[in-house]
Amino acid sequence: MSFRALKPVLRASSNLVARRAARAPAVAVRPLAARPFSLSARRMGSGETDSTLASALAAEHKFELENAGQLPEVPAFVENLKTQGIWEVQDIPGEDDVTLTRKFGNETLKLTFQISDLDSFEPPIIEEGAVEEAEPAGPTSIACSLVITKSATPGSLMVDLETCDEGFEITNIAVYEKALAERKGAEGDWERRSKYMGPQFDHLDQAVQEAFGAYLAERGVDEALADFVLSYCEHKEQKDYVSWLDQVRGFVEQ
Repeated sequence: MSFRALKPVLRASSNLVARRAARAPAVAVRPLAARPFSLSARRMGSGETDSTLASALAAEHKFELENAGQLPEVPAFVENLKTQGIWEVQDIPGEDDVTLTRKFGNETLKLTFQISDLDSFEPPIIEEGAVEEAEPAGPTSIACSLVITKSATPGSLMVDLETCDEGFEITNIAVYEKALAERKGAEGDWERRSKYMGPQFDHLDQAVQEAFGAYLAERGVDEALADFVLSYCEHKEQKDYVSWLDQVRGFVEQ
């Protein structure tokens, strides 16, 4: 059985994913029959379907803005994190990665996750005649990478985590040189995989597993942080989605 490092955490479902799924067409959309473009249309760089696509994007953008208007610009859970003054959020609009950093004694903790993990969620299929639940279950697994460094130590502790129904689950623990631990992208992943990554975490002695869980919890990597990660993924994905609609529509209309 996989070790669950921390206590259970209750999590609301992914409303935005469920809502978009509910608004998706029930049947496949047939492609428009191919028709020859006029010479003037080709010269202008626009086709006969451009206005239809732009209108559809504009309608979706308006719908999202109207719904977003009912929500605060900065959600309460983000304000609470800022008020605590422990974790700092590093988030660049339009980028997939989000990083949370904090100090703990002589240590620096950096937790990184990606909002694209929300795309792996598939709403449950409701069979005809079945009673639909009020709120379908949302995504419960967001992969996180935690890097812990010490000012006077050349190495970094890298902990791979996943959010789950019980907060966080530890999947792997390894020690790398600081530069390697911080290296991003596929090249960094490949180079780290060429090093010894330690044993499977759930093969460790139970006492060691529990001690690691307590070690992370003391540093604030706990059930509350797991809940924040899930909530922030949904919040950021929604903001970036609205921006994406506007950018794509702007391109089509030009």
